[in-house]
Amino acid sequence: MAELITIARPYAVAAFEAAKEGNALAEWSEQLTNLAAIASDEAMKDYLNQPSVTANDVCDLMVEIMGSNLTSEGKNLLTVLAENKRLNALSKIAEHFQQLKADEEKRVLATVISARKPTVEQKKKLSAALNAKFDAEVEVSYEEDPTLIAGIRIRVGDWAIDGSALSQLNKLGAAIAQ
Repeated sequence: MAELITIARPYAVAAFEAAKEGNALAEWSEQLTNLAAIASDEAMKDYLNQPSVTANDVCDLMVEIMGSNLTSEGKNLLTVLAENKRLNALSKIAEHFQQLKADEEKRVLATVISARKPTVEQKKKLSAALNAKFDAEVEVSYEEDPTLIAGIRIRVGDWAIDGSALSQLNKLGAAIAQ
């Protein structure tokens, strides 16, 4: 099966172009984020997997949930995704759309994953370092993953660095095994 991002990319690009043409990047961003959250809800996933549920049923339910927050263009995208059984790609579509939007706005998005919540001082230092590295205003989102033991992982687009203790232990284990 194709990678989900491979499936999602053309939809995200089409949505981005429509949003850009209609000068509605923020509106599209919000509705795609909301649709992705709805599609990834466990109850919704269970509903989608029922054999008796049709594409129209799914569209009707999601349109009802979104209410007035869904534009006609958003509804069209939802209909196409449902008809092509691609609703599982909504989170990747939203993610890729956000990246395209950030590129358009000349912003850089970074994700920092750490074993523990960083302090305010650590966040300031990290933001300053990333701003200098990418020579741009970097928006940093923070996640916690206690399995890292210590250290951090940083992802900015295709660029990544893994300074976690878990990674170092894995490398040490591989070196010993050779």
